Amino acid sequence: MSSPAKVTKFSAQEWLATHQVSGVQPSMPELLAYRARPLPLPMPKRQGTVQQSGNKLSRFRGRGMEFDEVRHYQAGDDIRAIDWRVTARTGKTHTKLFREETERPVFVCVDYSQSMLFGSELLYKSVQAAHVAAGICWHAIQRGDRIGGLIFNAASHVEVRPQSRQHGALMLLKQLIAMHPERPQTYAKYAPVQPLSKQIQRLHSLCRPGADVVLISDFSDLNDDTLSLLRGLRRHHAVTAILVDDPLELALPPALTADIQFFDGERQRQALLNDEGYRKEWQQRAQFWRAQRLQLLQQAGIPTHTISSALPAAQQWHEVRS
Repeated sequence: MSSPAKVTKFSAQEWLATHQVSGVQPSMPELLAYRARPLPLPMPKRQGTVQQSGNKLSRFRGRGMEFDEVRHYQAGDDIRAIDWRVTARTGKTHTKLFREETERPVFVCVDYSQSMLFGSELLYKSVQAAHVAAGICWHAIQRGDRIGGLIFNAASHVEVRPQSRQHGALMLLKQLIAMHPERPQTYAKYAPVQPLSKQIQRLHSLCRPGADVVLISDFSDLNDDTLSLLRGLRRHHAVTAILVDDPLELALPPALTADIQFFDGERQRQALLNDEGYRKEWQQRAQFWRAQRLQLLQQAGIPTHTISSALPAAQQWHEVRS
């Protein structure tokens, strides 16, 4: 009789050391590693139909149609596809044939704002966002799609136009690294001049219709303007949100008795860990705020998934996609 298998408890320190990851800054080696283990897009099922030649329909919505060739009209062809110029010139009815584009642009919008520069166990939420973006990037490239992005922090933003193959992936990864603040205090002096609503406006002009758009953020500044813009964005694109959170944001650890202080570069706040009432109040408020963000995104018609900064993205991805 064989003995039961031992369950190995996940060790953040061992994982960080094994993968040579700091947890507070993304690096090129850790983002390149997702080329071997890409993260499939957690996109909603595409519905609707697109007319092609004749009476054949595609079950994919949003992919553009490219002109392919002209041939003699055949019974069953859609009369709307008749090429009247060729028909008039030759005296015989001809119809246009179209083919579905083989590429689909994928855009990742990555939030490096102040609230994302936090992590209590494994990674900063911002670094987890970079990992998720890298995994999605490599999956898109392997699928034959073009990859682009919009990456922003409290002070600035950068747009990466969609490109295919490895060159497109490397361009995005370089910006994921370059745009990440060196430390949480780096942009504390800036007012929130790069709110999420402004990024959604930029996506409206950056993305061509029919693109896959993945928003990776904690959505801490979600408001009515942002939700209205998201509703407009989803009318033209397949939009999915990935909400990144951290365990310490959701519940204070009961095992600790000493008080701790949080500092965001400007303000300091004390957490009374030895006060059970304080811990319960913290958890109730955090859970309510998280549930509210999820509900607002769902009401805006945005499929939303959650991922924790406390575990590697690959270990959670099956649940993220389900």
